[in-house]
Amino acid sequence: MHVSSAWSRTILGLIVIIAGLQVLHLIMLSRLEGHQQQEVEIVNNVQSYQAEFEERPVITVESEFSDLLRMLQRGGVLDTSGQYRVVPALAAANGHATALDLTLVTQCSVQHLSKVARLAERWQGPLSVAVFAEEQDLGRVLWGIARLRVCLPAIRQHVAFHLVSPLGAAVHRAPILPPGADAGCHPDDTDHQQDKNYARSRVPYPVNLARNVARRAVQTEFVFVVDVDMLPSAKLREMFLAFAAHAKLFDKSQRDDKTVYVVPAFEAKEGTEAPSTKNQLLQMAKEGFIRPFYFELCWKCQMHTDYEAWQKESTKQHHLAPFFEVLWKDPWEPFFISRNSAPLYDERFKQYGFNRISQVCELHVAGFKFSVLDNAFLVHDGFKTAATFHNTKETEQELNRILFRQFKSELKDRYPESSRRCY
Repeated sequence: MHVSSAWSRTILGLIVIIAGLQVLHLIMLSRLEGHQQQEVEIVNNVQSYQAEFEERPVITVESEFSDLLRMLQRGGVLDTSGQYRVVPALAAANGHATALDLTLVTQCSVQHLSKVARLAERWQGPLSVAVFAEEQDLGRVLWGIARLRVCLPAIRQHVAFHLVSPLGAAVHRAPILPPGADAGCHPDDTDHQQDKNYARSRVPYPVNLARNVARRAVQTEFVFVVDVDMLPSAKLREMFLAFAAHAKLFDKSQRDDKTVYVVPAFEAKEGTEAPSTKNQLLQMAKEGFIRPFYFELCWKCQMHTDYEAWQKESTKQHHLAPFFEVLWKDPWEPFFISRNSAPLYDERFKQYGFNRISQVCELHVAGFKFSVLDNAFLVHDGFKTAATFHNTKETEQELNRILFRQFKSELKDRYPESSRRCY
């Protein structure tokens, strides 16, 4: 009896053990199947991602060129004179600039297109660039813009390109790709130090039209119009935005304020690296590597900025602020930051002479005041001398001088309540 009971308990124990082993086996099989399923899912996901990546178009200089060509061929608009064709936003910036910002505005021909790279690197914010191209240069311009956008992410992110060309320039003719075009990301060979934007033009270079095309595309409250061969001081944009926020310049109550902020301009000896800070600039000026802009060529056009007072003060400050105000005097043509609502440039001025003086003259008549900024500056690449200009400069200047007299007379009718005149 006792033997039979013990044997029964032994058999029952074995049954329990076998059942437990079977449950454990099932659990292990389930886990193994789960791991295998996860591995299958991972493999499938990787394969799916790889297939999607392979199908995703790779942006190349060639593909970017093709996109720009399609944008060009879709059409454009005529300028008010009916002589030039304008393609706004030929290549839009990928980034979005808010109204509470400052946009650098410039214009150039194909000869100076590569200089946009230095501006974008120094500025680190929204840029608007109008490029002038005659028919024979359209391919080079599109190719140059394509290379800049593909090779330099900062340009693709921040820079918007617009096109201005003579009305007769063919845009549907193919191929437009320049012979021997190089798709590599290395320095371009189209940059000529002594070659001015308008020196090679077969038709008048519409400098003020180009400036306006670039300005009209701007979405920010403030603009800073410069020449493409100039560099601003380091962090100028960030410093101005901090000053604008502190001074509440973006408040609605300040939108009608008629103040422009003059940025002193200098020129650096050819081959000299542009300074980043005012103290660096002052030291380089002592050593003869830096001098005020147009010092040799047209000192009276810049002297009213009062460089002597500005240069007397070295600074340890890392912020930007108005230093002093300057009364307008003929023939002053400063560079300045303004609201984008300020008067545009008169597009009748082409080639060389009075194109910026005329706008500053209008600002004066319209009641604007000029406040010179400390701790901010521009530096032109190379000394300005008579030898650096094209041989038709004097003829162009005389023609524009006649136009300027007419322009000043027209301002009397445009601003009948103003007692200010440009003389």
